[in-house]
Amino acid sequence: MSATVGIDLSSRRLDLVKLDDLNLATHLPVELERDRRATSWERTLRLPELMPRAEWWEDVYLVCIEAPYGAGTGTVAVLNRVVGALAARLPPFLRVPERCWLVRPDEWKRGLGLRVDGKPSAEDMERLPLILWSNLEPPKTQDARDALCLAYYARELNMEAVRRSA
Repeated sequence: MSATVGIDLSSRRLDLVKLDDLNLATHLPVELERDRRATSWERTLRLPELMPRAEWWEDVYLVCIEAPYGAGTGTVAVLNRVVGALAARLPPFLRVPERCWLVRPDEWKRGLGLRVDGKPSAEDMERLPLILWSNLEPPKTQDARDALCLAYYARELNMEAVRRSA
C-alpha cells in the first residue's frame, strides 16, 4: 500500500492528511501552540519534536505542501520558516523534489475544478470520489479539507503523469 500526504500549514498548526491507494484518509493535526504567549519563532522551533515519527511516513511516496500565501510579507516570511522546518523534518527519502511538492493554492484548486477564490466546502469534499475517513467522519475544519485536497490533487496529478509516460 502507498500513500500521499497533503499538508496545510500555519504558524500555529499543521494539518496532515494521509490518503492511501484505497482512498482511506487519515487526518493528523500537529498543534504547534501549547503556550499562547509563544512567539511564531518559538512555535517553529518546536515543530520537529511534534512531527510524526519515521514509521508514520513509511508508506508515503509523495508529500504535497501548500505554498505560503498571506496578507503581508511578514506572514509569508513566518510561513516560509515553517515550511523549512517541516521539510527538514521529513524522512530523507521524501526530501527530494520529485517526492516533496510545494503547490500554490490556485494551482491545486484549479486542478480539482474548485473555485480559485474560495475554500473547498463540505459539498466539494463529497464530490471527490470515494474518499473515506479512517475515523468514519470527515474533519470539519477547513485546514483538514485543504490538506485532503492537496493529497488528492498530488496523487491524481502524479498518476496522470505515470499513465502518460507508460
